[in-house]
Amino acid sequence: MDIVATLMLTSALIGAFASMRFNAFVLVPFAILIALASAAILHRNDFGPWSGIATIIACLVVNQAGYIIVRIFNPAAHLLSNDVADSEPSPRRQQAVHDDDNDGD
Repeated sequence: MDIVATLMLTSALIGAFASMRFNAFVLVPFAILIALASAAILHRNDFGPWSGIATIIACLVVNQAGYIIVRIFNPAAHLLSNDVADSEPSPRRQQAVHDDDNDGD
């Protein structure tokens, strides 16, 4: 059982760290790597096929849950967004960016 707990904890940490650095698209290659590594580890420790499949599915779910939880509760995620607020330049801008209203600024 220590192996299952270790695999699930590792999967959750991979998902959490991935959410701080990458988009959600990176979960696909990580899911493949987690599934292959988990299958190899579980096979080496004489897990049966059904318990191995259940453990791999649990690892993938925990990986995605870790990604989503950190993405939701990470305050820095809101600072890194590329969205423009109301398509208006900030009045405190420091570069010479001109407005679209052609008022000579």
